[in-house]
Amino acid sequence: MRTEPMTPPSEQAAHHNLNEFLRRIHLGSEVYYVGQLCDAWHMSTPGGDAITFHLVCNGEAWVHMPNQSLPVKMLAGDIAFFPHDAAHAFCGQPVIPSEPFDYSKPAPIKPDAPGTGLLCGHLKLPAHIRRLLLASFPEFILIQPDRSPVGRQIRGLIEMMTEEAILNDLGVTAVLDRLSDTLFLYIIRHVLHQDPKLSPLLAVLSDEHLRLAISAFIEKPAENWTVERMAGLAFQSRSAFSERFTQLVRMPPMEFVATWRMQLAVGWLADGNANMLDIAMKCGYESEAAFRKAFKRIIGTPPGKIRAPAQPRP
Repeated sequence: MRTEPMTPPSEQAAHHNLNEFLRRIHLGSEVYYVGQLCDAWHMSTPGGDAITFHLVCNGEAWVHMPNQSLPVKMLAGDIAFFPHDAAHAFCGQPVIPSEPFDYSKPAPIKPDAPGTGLLCGHLKLPAHIRRLLLASFPEFILIQPDRSPVGRQIRGLIEMMTEEAILNDLGVTAVLDRLSDTLFLYIIRHVLHQDPKLSPLLAVLSDEHLRLAISAFIEKPAENWTVERMAGLAFQSRSAFSERFTQLVRMPPMEFVATWRMQLAVGWLADGNANMLDIAMKCGYESEAAFRKAFKRIIGTPPGKIRAPAQPRP
């Protein structure tokens, strides 16, 4: 009887904490282009603040990056992922045509049609989420399901998205948007299976010296946390702990504490009947004013603006 290798308890804890973090993120992906492109098609983006992906449903395509001498070829089922929305060009041949191309009125995707069937989407994540989750990701990632550690799952999802795009049935845009949320999570899994250290959050959760302190904070975020307390739990000096933590997470320990608390607050604010002071205390703040100030600094907007409307009591 074949037995699967056991996942070490430390790795299980790291994955659990990352799962909880991902569960609290509202992705809100949007598919902005679905179509069959023929002839000398090409499109480009100067870059921005969104996370972008291109899925080749059929045919082939080339990705051109300003800092790469040769374009990257993509085949059906491949995904081009841009975690930081880096400037790039996307076209149907190795050389970018000089003539402009009008892709504003795409033809429906057809599996046997000439050219390339393309599905493009993006999502915008708050800056604090990107810092913890994607900060170390490269500018461009090519995902080929046949070479992916999550190939079977991601291939099934790609086939479902392609079929939806081809059928173009009732609610297709909404379905593709939600499937794009799932695709993003599979891409995160793909990347982190290959190199866990590319996510600052997973890197610190997996670090043998720091994970005890971080796990203790995550379990009890309302308590009074200081660098000295976390360093003691990690059996390190304050300076050694801070240096190691900042190196992995790219932010000081107390900035991480505040960021994690505010992400929890975002979820709690979804309950329109939640009391603001109660949320502040759950986040370790003794006053609502201090909580509001910290929330606006990290999230970029006052908590009242993202709070769900109060629901009538039965």
